Amino acid sequence: MSCSEEEGERQELDYSVDPESLPPLRNPDILVGENDLTALSYLHEPAVLHNLRIRFAESKLIYTYSGIILVAMNPYKQLPIYGDAIIHAYSGQNMGDMDPHIFAVAEEAYKQMVR
Repeated sequence: MSCSEEEGERQELDYSVDPESLPPLRNPDILVGENDLTALSYLHEPAVLHNLRIRFAESKLIYTYSGIILVAMNPYKQLPIYGDAIIHAYSGQNMGDMDPHIFAVAEEAYKQMVR
C-alpha cells in the first residue's frame, strides 16, 4: 500500500501480517455457553453470536447476561419459565446467583428501589 507525504513523496508501507503472530481469537472451551458475555476472553461479534447460538440452539436457554444487561432470544413459542414456582425461586436472590432470567432483573430492580 502506498501513502503520500506532505512534500509529495510517496512511501511504500508493508501491512502484511504473519497469521502465526496473531493471538488466538477463539474463546476457551470452558467458556462455551457462558451465561454472561462479559466473562468471555474475546468479546467480539463472532464470539457473542456463537455463545448465543450455543445457549439458545443447544441448551434451549433464551436469556443471557451481558454485564447488567439481559439479552433475550425470541423462541417464537410459549415456554414454561414464567410460573409462580419460578417467581419464588428468583425472589430474594442476587442477580448472578441463578441462571439469567427476566425475574432476576426484576428482583434486582426491586432491591435497588427499596434500598
